[in-house]
Amino acid sequence: MTRESTTPRAGHKALPLAAWPEADRSAWEVAVRPSGFLDPGGAAAIWRAASRRSALGVYGRWLAWLAAEGVDLAAEQPWERMTEERLRRYLDFLAPGRSPVTVASYIGVLWMVVRALFPDKGWAWLRLVHFHLRSQARPLRDKAVRLVSAQDGLQLGLDLIQAASARLEDPRPESSDARARVGAARDYRDGLIIALLALRPLRVKNLLGIEIGGHLRMSARRAALSFAGTETKTRKPIDHSWPPILLPHLERYLAAVRPILLTSTAPRNPVWSGQPTGAHLWVAQGGTALSEGGLRKALLRHTTQQFGRFINAHAFRMNVASTIARAAPGRIDMAQALLGHAKPTTTEAHYVLSDARLAVRSHHDLIASIRKSARRRRKVDRPRGL
Repeated sequence: MTRESTTPRAGHKALPLAAWPEADRSAWEVAVRPSGFLDPGGAAAIWRAASRRSALGVYGRWLAWLAAEGVDLAAEQPWERMTEERLRRYLDFLAPGRSPVTVASYIGVLWMVVRALFPDKGWAWLRLVHFHLRSQARPLRDKAVRLVSAQDGLQLGLDLIQAASARLEDPRPESSDARARVGAARDYRDGLIIALLALRPLRVKNLLGIEIGGHLRMSARRAALSFAGTETKTRKPIDHSWPPILLPHLERYLAAVRPILLTSTAPRNPVWSGQPTGAHLWVAQGGTALSEGGLRKALLRHTTQQFGRFINAHAFRMNVASTIARAAPGRIDMAQALLGHAKPTTTEAHYVLSDARLAVRSHHDLIASIRKSARRRRKVDRPRGL
């Protein structure tokens, strides 16, 4: 997959809401108007904060691109600016340096926004464009190549913990070097994260947001993870026990490994110094909270080395669902509960990855079982002496 360029191109830095034309800004204010007594509110009133930020960014980029193309935003009605010919040129602008999946996602959000802002203008054609782009991108985004069993993910995490522990306990002078100890502590943290993802596949936001004493509560013999509904994507609370197999490793991380990372030094970006650690469970070298970029870098390094391909945090969720589906086909509810999905159909449609060889094998086993049962019945029903 082609990685999206991080360098903003001319015409693609989002136009802030305050700089939108009056008609667009007014439509947005109506769309996000909260509901009240006998008032359903605007079409975007129920959107979560993250969805609103995404919508503002995508629509703001569309407006910025139009302005860069010489379109007088104030001279045209918002829905009149959206033409098939312009959208075709916009797709040509988006394509370089971006994957087909990213481009399809842009158009999907754009469709969502204009439908909410101008619901009576008829956006069926834009919906078809989005579906067409998504169907074209889907074969290029082969999720199956990221399929690794939950057992393999757990083993990788435990192996990293064991190797890092050996380095931390090594009495040789070269192992007691501060740099070597920080590297071992970092690998220990990464191993614990990978093992946790293999058993409790949290979404990245919740994983990195775990706070000691808040989301993570510990007693003498157990630990638990809990998130309020306001902190989850589905708005449903999450309550998981911390995997018992990982409890001793968690205790050591808190007592001995995390302090090494907290007191270590790291080069600072003069523009961005990192998020304060506070009570965050996962910390980075230099004493800041682990960021999404830091997590991605860690997973990229370890999973590529072990499996020959990058297994990101989201792929761990698919891997867990597929592992459960293979081991217990009738218990998709287990995967649904672990992933925190509101509906089992979401788990089945988007997270359970099929393996043709396993499907064929299961089919053959079923046919063999039916034929064996039929032979038994014929033998029982056959009259004696014949």
